[in-house]
Amino acid sequence: MLGLATGVAWATVQPRENNIVDLVSQSELILRGTVTKLSDGIDERGIPYTEVTLQVADAIRGQVGNEYTFRQFGLLKPRSLGNGLANVTVTPAGWATYRKGEETILFLYRHAQWTGLQTTVGLGQGQFKIAMAGAANHVDNAGLFSHMQVDSRLLSESDRRVMNTERGAVNAKAFVALVRKIVGDRWIEQGGLRNEPR
Repeated sequence: MLGLATGVAWATVQPRENNIVDLVSQSELILRGTVTKLSDGIDERGIPYTEVTLQVADAIRGQVGNEYTFRQFGLLKPRSLGNGLANVTVTPAGWATYRKGEETILFLYRHAQWTGLQTTVGLGQGQFKIAMAGAANHVDNAGLFSHMQVDSRLLSESDRRVMNTERGAVNAKAFVALVRKIVGDRWIEQGGLRNEPR
């Protein structure tokens, strides 16, 4: 039932892919780093979680130490309850998933008030796995640079190459540099980068 409810909520609140404006404007933290620890469990309220520890190489937004640990909803795999039953509440489809040793860029929402859980903006769309110097999210960056307007005077040649990507991995170093400018120079707040009217 939970999977069905999650699917309905996803269809309701995610009418299109999240673009870079959505990811940046909704994130409390933007971090690049390597997953060093991964575990799961069930907290004292009975909520299943996956705990992720990131060795932080770059805090693009937010103040964190060299390591950052957070919990996301769902188990890594079904867990025996010891009475012949199993808790099968694993991380829902479409959410960010993690592997120890992988390098990633995360756009993280603030912690949920009641549960303390934290997840990526747009679920799998707010996690960019880095491989072969390229970065791609759960939907292969589809829509990442769509449905938005940008003041072209703000863009370097490297920024233009990244933003011209319609689908597929982008150069991770150039992507991080672009996001750093969007955050640090307040492109969204100053109106230089914004969503198209819907």
